[in-house]
Amino acid sequence: MNATTQAPVDGRSARWERHRAQRRAELLDVARHLIHEQGPDVTMEDIAAASGTSKSIVYRYFEDKAHLQRELGRSILGTMHEKLLAEMRSLEDAVGREPDPDERLHAMIRAYVETAQRSPGVYRFVTRPSDGLNHFLGAVSRLVTTFLPEQTPAPQVWAHGAVGFVERAVDTWMTEHEAAAGDGPAPLTSDQLVAHLVTWLMKGLNA
Repeated sequence: MNATTQAPVDGRSARWERHRAQRRAELLDVARHLIHEQGPDVTMEDIAAASGTSKSIVYRYFEDKAHLQRELGRSILGTMHEKLLAEMRSLEDAVGREPDPDERLHAMIRAYVETAQRSPGVYRFVTRPSDGLNHFLGAVSRLVTTFLPEQTPAPQVWAHGAVGFVERAVDTWMTEHEAAAGDGPAPLTSDQLVAHLVTWLMKGLNA
Protein backbone atom coordinates (compact mmCIF):
# COMPACT_ATOMS: atom_id res chain seq x y z
CA MET A 1 0.00 0.00 0.00
CA ASN A 2 1.32 3.41 -0.93
CA ALA A 3 2.53 5.16 2.25
CA THR A 4 1.15 8.46 0.99
CA THR A 5 -2.37 7.11 0.53
CA GLN A 6 -4.71 8.78 2.99
CA ALA A 7 -7.29 6.85 4.94
CA PRO A 8 -10.85 7.46 3.73
CA VAL A 9 -12.74 10.13 5.63
CA ASP A 10 -15.42 8.73 7.91
CA GLY A 11 -18.64 10.32 6.63
CA ARG A 12 -20.28 10.21 10.03
CA SER A 13 -17.29 11.90 11.66
CA ALA A 14 -17.28 14.62 9.03
CA ARG A 15 -21.01 15.24 9.52
CA TRP A 16 -20.55 15.36 13.28
CA GLU A 17 -17.72 17.89 12.97
CA ARG A 18 -19.88 20.05 10.70
CA HIS A 19 -22.72 19.80 13.19
CA ARG A 20 -20.45 20.79 16.08
CA ALA A 21 -19.05 23.75 14.13
CA GLN A 22 -22.55 24.92 13.20
CA ARG A 23 -23.81 24.55 16.76
CA ARG A 24 -20.82 26.43 18.16
CA ALA A 25 -21.45 29.25 15.68
CA GLU A 26 -25.12 29.38 16.70
CA LEU A 27 -24.21 29.58 20.40
CA LEU A 28 -21.70 32.34 19.72
CA ASP A 29 -24.33 34.26 17.77
CA VAL A 30 -26.80 33.92 20.66
CA ALA A 31 -24.13 35.12 23.09
CA ARG A 32 -23.33 38.12 20.89
CA HIS A 33 -26.99 39.16 20.73
CA LEU A 34 -27.39 38.77 24.50
CA ILE A 35 -24.31 40.88 25.15
CA HIS A 36 -25.65 43.50 22.75
CA GLU A 37 -28.97 43.61 24.63
CA GLN A 38 -27.90 43.04 28.24
CA GLY A 39 -24.25 44.07 28.48
CA PRO A 40 -20.95 42.20 28.77
CA ASP A 41 -21.72 40.27 31.96
CA VAL A 42 -24.17 37.66 30.67
CA THR A 43 -23.82 34.20 32.22
CA MET A 44 -23.62 30.72 30.75
CA GLU A 45 -27.11 30.18 32.16
CA ASP A 46 -28.35 33.19 30.18
CA ILE A 47 -26.81 31.85 26.99
CA ALA A 48 -28.22 28.37 27.55
CA ALA A 49 -31.72 29.72 28.23
CA ALA A 50 -31.66 31.95 25.16
CA SER A 51 -30.48 28.98 23.08
CA GLY A 52 -33.32 26.79 24.34
CA THR A 53 -30.91 24.30 25.85
CA SER A 54 -29.20 23.50 29.17
CA LYS A 55 -25.96 24.82 30.59
CA SER A 56 -24.47 21.32 30.43
CA ILE A 57 -25.03 21.29 26.66
CA VAL A 58 -23.28 24.66 26.30
CA TYR A 59 -20.32 23.19 28.20
CA ARG A 60 -20.03 20.47 25.56
CA TYR A 61 -18.97 23.14 23.11
CA PHE A 62 -17.07 25.49 25.42
CA GLU A 63 -14.95 24.37 28.37
CA ASP A 64 -16.01 27.31 30.50
CA LYS A 65 -17.12 30.93 30.22
CA ALA A 66 -13.53 32.07 29.64
CA HIS A 67 -13.32 29.72 26.63
CA LEU A 68 -16.57 31.07 25.21
CA GLN A 69 -15.35 34.65 25.77
CA ARG A 70 -12.11 33.93 23.91
CA GLU A 71 -13.92 32.40 20.95
CA LEU A 72 -16.53 35.15 20.79
CA GLY A 73 -13.93 37.88 21.18
CA ARG A 74 -11.80 36.36 18.43
CA SER A 75 -14.81 36.20 16.10
CA ILE A 76 -15.98 39.77 16.75
CA LEU A 77 -12.49 41.27 16.62
CA GLY A 78 -11.83 39.41 13.37
CA THR A 79 -14.96 41.00 11.92
CA MET A 80 -13.82 44.42 13.14
CA HIS A 81 -10.44 43.93 11.47
CA GLU A 82 -12.11 42.99 8.20
CA LYS A 83 -14.24 46.13 8.45
CA LEU A 84 -11.12 48.28 8.83
CA LEU A 85 -9.56 46.64 5.77
CA ALA A 86 -12.79 47.18 3.82
CA GLU A 87 -12.76 50.86 4.80
CA MET A 88 -9.24 51.17 3.41
CA ARG A 89 -10.29 49.62 0.10
CA SER A 90 -13.40 51.82 -0.10
CA LEU A 91 -11.32 54.92 0.56
CA GLU A 92 -8.89 54.08 -2.22
CA ASP A 93 -11.77 53.55 -4.64
CA ALA A 94 -13.44 56.81 -3.59
CA VAL A 95 -10.43 59.12 -3.93
CA GLY A 96 -8.98 57.42 -7.02
CA ARG A 97 -5.40 57.81 -5.79
CA GLU A 98 -3.13 56.79 -2.95
CA PRO A 99 -4.89 58.24 0.14
CA ASP A 100 -2.91 60.47 2.48
CA PRO A 101 -2.12 59.22 6.01
CA ASP A 102 -4.68 61.54 7.57
CA GLU A 103 -7.39 60.24 5.21
CA ARG A 104 -6.57 56.65 6.09
CA LEU A 105 -6.52 57.42 9.81
CA HIS A 106 -9.87 59.17 9.51
CA ALA A 107 -11.45 56.19 7.74
CA MET A 108 -10.06 53.68 10.24
CA ILE A 109 -11.00 55.65 13.34
CA ARG A 110 -14.49 56.38 11.99
CA ALA A 111 -15.05 52.66 11.37
CA TYR A 112 -13.82 51.83 14.88
CA VAL A 113 -16.04 54.44 16.53
CA GLU A 114 -19.08 53.37 14.51
CA THR A 115 -18.53 49.77 15.62
CA ALA A 116 -18.32 50.85 19.26
CA GLN A 117 -21.47 52.95 18.97
CA ARG A 118 -23.44 50.23 17.25
CA SER A 119 -23.18 47.90 20.25
CA PRO A 120 -21.63 49.34 23.42
CA GLY A 121 -22.13 46.06 25.29
CA VAL A 122 -20.27 44.05 22.69
CA TYR A 123 -17.59 46.74 22.49
CA ARG A 124 -17.08 46.57 26.26
CA PHE A 125 -16.90 42.80 26.02
CA VAL A 126 -14.24 42.59 23.32
CA THR A 127 -12.04 45.38 24.70
CA ARG A 128 -11.50 43.60 28.01
CA PRO A 129 -7.83 42.58 28.32
CA SER A 130 -7.30 39.33 26.42
CA ASP A 131 -4.97 37.63 23.96
CA GLY A 132 -7.58 38.26 21.26
CA LEU A 133 -7.57 42.00 21.93
CA ASN A 134 -3.76 42.07 21.91
CA HIS A 135 -3.75 40.28 18.56
CA PHE A 136 -6.33 42.69 17.13
CA LEU A 137 -4.46 45.80 18.30
CA GLY A 138 -1.21 44.36 16.97
CA ALA A 139 -2.79 43.66 13.57
CA VAL A 140 -4.20 47.19 13.36
CA SER A 141 -0.83 48.64 14.37
CA ARG A 142 0.87 46.72 11.56
CA LEU A 143 -1.75 48.06 9.13
CA VAL A 144 -1.03 51.62 10.27
CA THR A 145 2.71 51.21 9.65
CA THR A 146 2.00 50.46 5.98
CA PHE A 147 0.92 54.03 5.23
CA LEU A 148 3.14 56.11 7.51
CA PRO A 149 5.54 58.52 5.75
CA GLU A 150 8.96 57.01 5.12
CA GLN A 151 10.64 59.58 7.35
CA THR A 152 8.59 58.56 10.40
CA PRO A 153 11.02 57.61 13.18
CA ALA A 154 10.34 54.24 14.81
CA PRO A 155 7.12 53.66 12.82
CA GLN A 156 6.17 50.52 14.76
CA VAL A 157 6.46 52.37 18.06
CA TRP A 158 4.37 55.27 16.71
CA ALA A 159 1.71 52.94 15.30
CA HIS A 160 1.34 50.92 18.51
CA GLY A 161 1.17 54.13 20.52
CA ALA A 162 -1.42 55.66 18.17
CA VAL A 163 -3.64 52.56 18.23
CA GLY A 164 -3.47 52.38 22.02
CA PHE A 165 -4.27 56.09 22.24
CA VAL A 166 -7.35 55.73 20.04
CA GLU A 167 -8.55 52.63 21.91
CA ARG A 168 -8.33 54.35 25.31
CA ALA A 169 -9.75 57.63 24.01
CA VAL A 170 -12.79 55.89 22.52
CA ASP A 171 -13.26 53.91 25.73
CA THR A 172 -13.29 57.14 27.76
CA TRP A 173 -15.66 58.78 25.27
CA MET A 174 -18.03 55.82 25.49
CA THR A 175 -18.01 56.08 29.28
CA GLU A 176 -18.80 59.80 29.12
CA HIS A 177 -21.71 59.16 26.79
CA GLU A 178 -23.10 56.44 29.03
CA ALA A 179 -22.88 58.76 32.05
CA ALA A 180 -24.16 61.90 30.30
CA ALA A 181 -27.33 63.21 31.94
CA GLY A 182 -28.92 66.39 33.23
CA ASP A 183 -27.56 69.81 32.42
CA GLY A 184 -23.86 68.94 32.26
CA PRO A 185 -21.75 69.64 29.19
CA ALA A 186 -22.63 67.43 26.24
CA PRO A 187 -19.95 64.92 25.24
CA LEU A 188 -18.29 65.19 21.86
CA THR A 189 -20.28 63.84 18.94
CA SER A 190 -18.79 60.89 17.11
CA ASP A 191 -17.80 63.15 14.19
CA GLN A 192 -16.10 65.58 16.57
CA LEU A 193 -14.28 62.74 18.30
CA VAL A 194 -12.96 61.32 15.03
CA ALA A 195 -11.87 64.76 13.81
CA HIS A 196 -10.06 65.55 17.07
CA LEU A 197 -8.29 62.19 17.17
CA VAL A 198 -7.05 62.57 13.61
CA THR A 199 -5.88 66.13 14.30
CA TRP A 200 -4.03 65.14 17.47
CA LEU A 201 -2.37 62.15 15.81
CA MET A 202 -1.32 64.08 12.71
CA LYS A 203 0.15 66.89 14.80
CA GLY A 204 2.26 64.33 16.59
CA LEU A 205 3.23 62.64 13.34
CA ASN A 206 4.29 65.91 11.69
CA ALA A 207 6.02 67.40 14.72
